[in-house]
Amino acid sequence: MGLNIKEVWENANKKNIAIIVAILIVVILLVIGGLEYYHYSVDKVEREKARVQYEEFLKEQMRQQRGISKKPSEYEVGMDYNKAMKSKKPVVVLFYADWCRFCVKFMPNFQQLAGLYEKDIDFAKVNVEEKKYEKLVREMGITGFPTVFILDPKYDNKVLLSNAYLSSVEAVSTELDRYLRIRKILDSKK
Repeated sequence: MGLNIKEVWENANKKNIAIIVAILIVVILLVIGGLEYYHYSVDKVEREKARVQYEEFLKEQMRQQRGISKKPSEYEVGMDYNKAMKSKKPVVVLFYADWCRFCVKFMPNFQQLAGLYEKDIDFAKVNVEEKKYEKLVREMGITGFPTVFILDPKYDNKVLLSNAYLSSVEAVSTELDRYLRIRKILDSKK
């Protein structure tokens, strides 16, 4: 009573078996083709993402090689000048122009300084090309960029930082620390 494959094969209709085998082959080919298409589609999307990322990477590398980086106005650092001037803390104000390559070069330092001194000093940026700052730029006598002032509304004090200091965070930090020490002395005498 066992299943004898040889008998089944001999009694089977060869035409039906050929149709079933052909259908199975077609189904297998469709499944394989569908999987290949799926993988191709996924790979195509991934390749496109990778291509876009690589192009962005190359653009950034080219910008860095040419010395071009983000514009100062693109940095989210500092507060509005008018708000900063109402503060009780001294304010480091950067007067800049987006086209100024020295301003572009200084911005990472400015951002780092803002992070280092956030408890003691407020930071503000002034784009000298904005109409709303026209009068301020004239009053401050801004003729070159970047120009950095320490403004202290509490003592009505204005200190211009030499551009020689702007090349390093350490040099600017030394000046800011000096100013904070002087301010502490002034505060203790009140």
